[in-house]
Amino acid sequence: MRSVVKLLAYILLAVLVPSLVMGAVSFFGASNIIVIISQFVIMLIMVFAFTKSFDYMRRYEKKTMEMMGRAKSVEELRKLREERLSYKSKAMITNEILNREFSEEEAEKLKKYTNSTEDMKHYYSALISNSSGKKREELKIRRDNFKKKYGNKARIYPDFRENLKTCGKWIGLFFLLAIFFASIKSRAFGNPGFAIFIYIIQIIMLASFMINAIIWLIRCVISFWDRKFI
Repeated sequence: MRSVVKLLAYILLAVLVPSLVMGAVSFFGASNIIVIISQFVIMLIMVFAFTKSFDYMRRYEKKTMEMMGRAKSVEELRKLREERLSYKSKAMITNEILNREFSEEEAEKLKKYTNSTEDMKHYYSALISNSSGKKREELKIRRDNFKKKYGNKARIYPDFRENLKTCGKWIGLFFLLAIFFASIKSRAFGNPGFAIFIYIIQIIMLASFMINAIIWLIRCVISFWDRKFI
C-alpha cells in the first residue's frame, strides 16, 4: 500500500497546490503580472516538493546501508528488514544476509523484493554455488536464459506471485475509486466549482491507477512466461 499512498500524495500535491495558489490569486482579484508570478511560484513549490521527496528516498536507503553495517548477526539483519519499509531496502538487506549465510528461503526473498538485474545475478550465483548435480545444471541453464533476456537491462520483476498480488491491488483500487467518484457525483452538482474540481481529481486518479494496473498486468504476464525458463 506504500506505493498507493505515495501516488495519491503526488496527485494531491499536483492538483491542490495549483488550485490553492490560483484560488488565492482569483480571490484577491490580482493583475496579470501577479497571475504570471503565481504560476512561477507554483512551479517552484512543485519542483521543491518533488526534489525533497526524492532526496528523502535517497537518504532513507543510505540510512539502511548504515544500519546494515552496524548489524552484527544475521538475526539482526532479519529484524532490520522487517522494520524497513521500502522494497529496495529489504532487497539490500537480503543481499547482505545471503553474503553472510546462504539459504534457499533467503534467495527466494531476494527474488521477491528486488527489481534489479544485479541482484538477480547474485541470486543465481548464490543458488549455483550452494547446489550440486542435476539441480546445479538446471540453475545454470536458467541463469543463462536470464542473461540472454535481461543481461543488458537494469530492471526486472521476476516474482510472478508478487506481481499478481500487486496487479490485483491496482485493479481493485481502480474500481473502488470509480465507484467512490460515481457515488459523490450527484452531491457535487449543486456547486459547479466543486464539481469541476472533483471531475479533475477523478480523471487524474483513475488514469494514474489504470496506467499502474496495466503496467503491473504486463509485468505479471511476462513473469508468468519467464518462470518456466528463468
